[in-house]
Amino acid sequence: MNKGIAAAPETRLLAKVAQGDHAAFRELYESMSRSVYFYLYRILRDESLAEDVQVEVFTQVWKGAARFQGRSKVKTWVFGIARNLAMNALRKNRHHANIDDYQHIADENQPNPDDADRRWLLQKAMGMVSDKHREVLDLVFFQQMNYQEIAEILAISVNTVKTRVFYAKSALRKAIGKLGVAHDEI
Repeated sequence: MNKGIAAAPETRLLAKVAQGDHAAFRELYESMSRSVYFYLYRILRDESLAEDVQVEVFTQVWKGAARFQGRSKVKTWVFGIARNLAMNALRKNRHHANIDDYQHIADENQPNPDDADRRWLLQKAMGMVSDKHREVLDLVFFQQMNYQEIAEILAISVNTVKTRVFYAKSALRKAIGKLGVAHDEI
């Protein structure tokens, strides 16, 4: 097990969870649930579905904690579970809510510019890019994951992640341009 990863507080918590420690699970849940929820929401675009999948994610974390092998960060492992369950949910429910209907939901990790117009434009532009591009932009900018972690979650190579990020940024710039805004104005 990587010593840098082993030293992480989440890794120590997960080891306690594997032993059935409810307090450790609660602490792990409280530290990660908000970012997991908003990640799921941005993929699923449905509040109640994101909440349901979030419950499934943490149920699997509880049940599978003993199987965590420490080859990645706990956050990467949990987001991998979240992504798999979200993709399953998308296959089952082809229903997508419009994200513009839920502007009152804000993630503390999202950019929080003072100008509401900028936030609206960014949300609108993100809605215009493909699901693959939106997902990789979410992982890079909102979840602040590195390319290796993203590669593990998406089960693709680091070079593919780099390429996807490059094209996702390009697609986002084009979407911003279609909204009549120069990308340097945002």
